[in-house]
Amino acid sequence: MTNVNVYDQAHQLARALAESEENQRYLAARDRVMADEKALEMVNDYRQKQLELHARQLGGEDLTDEDRESLGKLREVLELRPEVREYLDAEVRLVRMITDVQGILSEAISLDLTDEEAGEV
Repeated sequence: MTNVNVYDQAHQLARALAESEENQRYLAARDRVMADEKALEMVNDYRQKQLELHARQLGGEDLTDEDRESLGKLREVLELRPEVREYLDAEVRLVRMITDVQGILSEAISLDLTDEEAGEV
């Protein structure tokens, strides 16, 4: 077995993620949205609506078709602004990459987050 410093490797991975094309696009898109007061307000309103709906779901409430439609229409309005659309798309790509990396790490160490012996998560 080789002696690998996991923390050094983690820092190397963190640098790779920070330097990735996905992160660079996200940061650039985020900066454009933050520089536009109206775009930032629109994104914040959208996020607030998402959080409200998510909190209701976590509270056991079923979302109505009207709830989903309302959020979808709000997203459509947001996407009419190119800088907001680019930001949201870049964010999705970055989160997807991070989720994929998390899955790779979990698989590498045989971490099963739904292991019945450890209890359901």
